Amino acid sequence: MIGLIPAAGSGTRMMPFTRAMPKELFHIQRKAVIDHAIETLHDQAGVDKIFVVVGSHKGAIIDHVGDGSMHNSGKLKIAYVFQEERKGLAHAIYRGKGFINENFMVHAGDSFIHPKSEIKEAIQTFNKENPFALVLAKEISDPTKYGILKVDDRGYLVDAIEKPTIKQAENFKTNNGKYLCVSPIYIFKKEIFDYIEKTPAGAKNEYQITDSIMLALRDKKKIRVHQLKGEAFDIGNWEDAEKSEEILKK
Repeated sequence: MIGLIPAAGSGTRMMPFTRAMPKELFHIQRKAVIDHAIETLHDQAGVDKIFVVVGSHKGAIIDHVGDGSMHNSGKLKIAYVFQEERKGLAHAIYRGKGFINENFMVHAGDSFIHPKSEIKEAIQTFNKENPFALVLAKEISDPTKYGILKVDDRGYLVDAIEKPTIKQAENFKTNNGKYLCVSPIYIFKKEIFDYIEKTPAGAKNEYQITDSIMLALRDKKKIRVHQLKGEAFDIGNWEDAEKSEEILKK
């Protein structure tokens, strides 16, 4: 399995830090966030080849991560693909089309899970059930800031909605009154690229991977949702970054 780390976002919510440094290099527990992502992919998921999607003002990521040879195992190979325009997560993932011809795992460069070992269970589920895609998700109380999922009794995707109002999210509640929020870690079959090509642009003329997944779902493709038992951290703003540090210190 190949790994793909989108890391081309502008990081506007973490200004002024991101004027000089990519948000993926923000340190949590003395490690850059992207190092946490690489550890999840390589150390826990057994991925030995990773493509990192970078854009303008992201040279520091290349300097920091390098080609992977400095990793403890010595087996990891890292290469880079460039996203000329920032047009959403689906657009970033599509940059890997010319390099990926097998199942692959997407792990956003500005997020990570804890414990990282939980990714092993997700891979086991993917290998056993052989869905078109597997999406990691976590339970939250406020659905208004995230992509929210609705699943059936077997854990398969039924519907999704992006940043709904409380009223819109009413039918997406889980049995305990919470909501399943997308965590930006996915396992895809290579055919996802075909659906990205069909995905229309959304807000801000960006292409979102949730829209691509929904196109596949309408074609009766099976989309498995793996609910995390531990923590999922999105280091996209100061509040979440500080909260992540506090949780891990405990």
